[in-house]
Amino acid sequence: MKIKKYTVLLSAVLILLAVTLTACGGSTNTIETCVVSHEQYNDKAALESASQPASFMAEIFASIYFIESPLGMEYTARWTTDGNEIKTETKAMESDKHGMIVFALEPENVESGTIVFEVLYGDDILLSKELQIQ
Repeated sequence: MKIKKYTVLLSAVLILLAVTLTACGGSTNTIETCVVSHEQYNDKAALESASQPASFMAEIFASIYFIESPLGMEYTARWTTDGNEIKTETKAMESDKHGMIVFALEPENVESGTIVFEVLYGDDILLSKELQIQ
């Protein structure tokens, strides 16, 4: 009887441990909100009420609100067109746990067509957006 009791208890503990590890890990996506626009947003409230335009013509800003990101965590923005890299830039979190990072693509790099904007953490692509440029 004791063996059966310990087996059930051990099984319950292992199941709880497996559920906890599954719930806490596995996702590296720490982006809560992202708006790509002609404007730069520096606070969460403004970012959440902003909308992305259908097309772009000049300088482009990608304003991103990150969560679960410790101070100094680095993210890379990659801008490409037709598979060719236009610009890559890495920035670190300047606050602990959550905060904003803004990436910009200067007007001289903006050409007609489609630009792909990606945010990476290490080798993981956290976000990818296609932008139509007029």
